[in-house]
Amino acid sequence: MAVAHAFVVDDEEMVRTSLGKLLRAIGIPNTGFASAEDFLASYRGDESGCLIVDIRMPGMNGLDLLDALQRRGSTLPAIVISGHTDEGSLQRLARLRTVGLLEKPFSLAQLKAMLARCAG
Repeated sequence: MAVAHAFVVDDEEMVRTSLGKLLRAIGIPNTGFASAEDFLASYRGDESGCLIVDIRMPGMNGLDLLDALQRRGSTLPAIVISGHTDEGSLQRLARLRTVGLLEKPFSLAQLKAMLARCAG
């Protein structure tokens, strides 16, 4: 079973673009969003797929986005990516429903393993 669609939420355009190209290269259509607010404004709640979200972003961060989705009753699986994690973020992440954490830079094999868990 493959992921039907990936939603990539990262404020860094280069990361969004690169990850989008990589996902397409392995056969996963995707949509990129520059902010958590942009994603929430467009997400209907009934779409299937996998959310790939950066922890640290201006405005609403990735953990706040996951909290908001859970309050809405969303069951969209999420992969969290981060270049910098701290103890507080890791503790908060442990309380959220996620597939896992990928620390930047991550390998294609690591990404594929997480995507398989999303589809699982």
